[in-house]
Amino acid sequence: MSHPKTVSFFDKYASEYDQMTGSAAREPRHRDEVRALIKAFQPTSVLDAGCGTGLTSQLFAEEGVAVVGVDASAGMVRLSSERCARFGSLAGFETARFEALPKSFGQKFDLVVCLANSLSGVPSIPLLTRSMKQFRRALKPGGHLVIQMLNPAVFEDGVPFPVKVSRHDQILYHRYALRQGGTIGLHVIRTDLSQTAPSFETFVHSYQPLPGPKLTGLLKSVGFRQVKTAGNLLLTEPFSARSRDMVITARR
Repeated sequence: MSHPKTVSFFDKYASEYDQMTGSAAREPRHRDEVRALIKAFQPTSVLDAGCGTGLTSQLFAEEGVAVVGVDASAGMVRLSSERCARFGSLAGFETARFEALPKSFGQKFDLVVCLANSLSGVPSIPLLTRSMKQFRRALKPGGHLVIQMLNPAVFEDGVPFPVKVSRHDQILYHRYALRQGGTIGLHVIRTDLSQTAPSFETFVHSYQPLPGPKLTGLLKSVGFRQVKTAGNLLLTEPFSARSRDMVITARR
């Protein structure tokens, strides 16, 4: 069994991430979401923070928008690079943490996107503050930030919150979240059914979420303006306490 403090699912099973999340089924809707962001913000250059296996980066590149993806997992960066190799210099990737982006990123991008709850990869409030400062540093004056997260308000303390159950061949994945006080744990159970006696591994990533008002306040405190909240990535639904997603947009 893996140790959650030393091995993450993403590092060990990066090659299975698309199967676990149903990437192929998500692609048509996510293409619409990316097109909506392009229409709203008209970027020519995008930083995909938490690029995962590169789906978002691929969709921006397909629309002719230059994109750089970063992820803390070297395995994810490798898969993103392979996925987007056909775009040549239009799409590039680097291994980096949000709170320590490369110095060369200063005022480089029109748009920074941090989608699909990727911000949960930042475990503490001090590191979250540093990450927001780094996102702002990466934006050109007037550029925009878009954050998409699971809405912390939908989690009841001590009550498991189902995220998704998926299966690929003989591998079964259960994902759920559990809030305990000010910390949310994201759990993955990977079960291998190919053996007579099925085996399983558990992975847990814990982080300290900020409610919408506190996160928007943090963004304003580091210099962002025109901070707004929506209930979906198409930016067509108003945000409410019952919204599953919390999408925050802000301008440098």
